[in-house]
Amino acid sequence: MIAQAVALAEGENTVVVIRRHWYSLAVEGVLDVVIFLCLIGAILFLDTVALVGENSKYTDTIVPLGFFALGFFGLLLWMHFFASWSDHWLDAWIITDKRVIDIEQKGFFVRQVSSFPLDRIQDVTYTVSGIIPTWLHFGDVRMQTASISEDFIMRQVPFPQDVKEHLLSVIDTARQK
Repeated sequence: MIAQAVALAEGENTVVVIRRHWYSLAVEGVLDVVIFLCLIGAILFLDTVALVGENSKYTDTIVPLGFFALGFFGLLLWMHFFASWSDHWLDAWIITDKRVIDIEQKGFFVRQVSSFPLDRIQDVTYTVSGIIPTWLHFGDVRMQTASISEDFIMRQVPFPQDVKEHLLSVIDTARQK
């Protein structure tokens, strides 16, 4: 589906489509679940406080408000997770036999697509920094291009050393043609 979002030139073939590692999405999901559980705990605490002592007259008000708040913030957390998921799924790097294409989703209705030819790439390096990226085998791949603009960085790519080697082999094949 992502490869269809970009018009390829005649004779241009998709070699590989790369997406971010699942860890970034998992962190967002776990964070949303923790916030939701804290919200449930806070509502249960307020409900317990409302049921005892002098505040018992507010029980009929606090319990429905607690359920409303739980539903409202639960919906907001679900929307946040869905936005994170769509950003994760719709961001991609497409390596063709002629160029590298970066598709970055910036919100629900904004997509930025940039590309550059393979013959502009001068150097490819990768970085894996930290314990979790080392254990889960993900990191950043940096491509230096022969232009004044910034380096091209693929962030949180699974198996960055393999991506680098694959990219270098595609570049070598393209230069031999």
